Amino acid sequence: MKMNMTQSRFFCTKCGKEGIPIMRKMGQQREAGHLKKLFCMFCNEEVNHAEIREIGGYTIEDFKKEFTLGRFVDGKREPLDDCTCSKCPFNINGKCWNSNRSANCKHKPIKKEVISNE
Repeated sequence: MKMNMTQSRFFCTKCGKEGIPIMRKMGQQREAGHLKKLFCMFCNEEVNHAEIREIGGYTIEDFKKEFTLGRFVDGKREPLDDCTCSKCPFNINGKCWNSNRSANCKHKPIKKEVISNE
C-alpha cells in the first residue's frame, strides 16, 4: 500500500535558517505557516519553526519577510499593531510588522487594546 506524502520544510524563528524537512501524510498536513517546535541544529535548542509546503499559501518569501521585519517574538508570531507612520519601512498596509521592537522606530504603534478603550 502506497501512502501519499508531502515534504514540509521548516525555518527557525530564532536564527532564520532552514532545519531538517519532515514528511507528512496527505491527511495530516497543517495550515500554511504553522509553527512547530523542533530542535534547531544552528541554535542548539528547541525552538519554533515555520512550516512551508510546496503547495500552500505561505512561502519562503513570506517567512523571510516576517523574520526580517521582526514578526517573531520568543518563537511566536505576534499579532500586528496598527501603525500611524506612513514613512516607516515596517508599516505594511497600516500595520506595524516590527513586533519584536528590534528597530529604533520613531513612531509608536497603536495597541489594539488602547483603541478599544477610547
